Amino acid sequence: MKPDAAQVKTFLLQLQDNLCQQLSAVDGAPFIEDAWQREGGGGGRSRVLREGNVFEQAGVNFSHVHGGTLPPSANQHRTELAGRSFQALGVSLVMHPRNPYLPR
Repeated sequence: MKPDAAQVKTFLLQLQDNLCQQLSAVDGAPFIEDAWQREGGGGGRSRVLREGNVFEQAGVNFSHVHGGTLPPSANQHRTELAGRSFQALGVSLVMHPRNPYLPR
């Protein structure tokens, strides 16, 4: 059974929303969103919380990129994939909590 990219995208966007809501509730500071487009196809939305009460900086990012052919580096070890299209979806998190042992 082939995964449904639309269902995966919906799930990941909701995951990003939920993570940002929960982290913002804990920290007390809002996330700022920056939507972006990829020239070769697709895009995403980056969300960053800066100078919060718990986090110096936190990022929760979603991306969905696609293209007509895989880049050559992807075909290097799997030559049967040459010339095939691709889609990649994901959510990434990077958290930098405040360190109470460092002076401000």
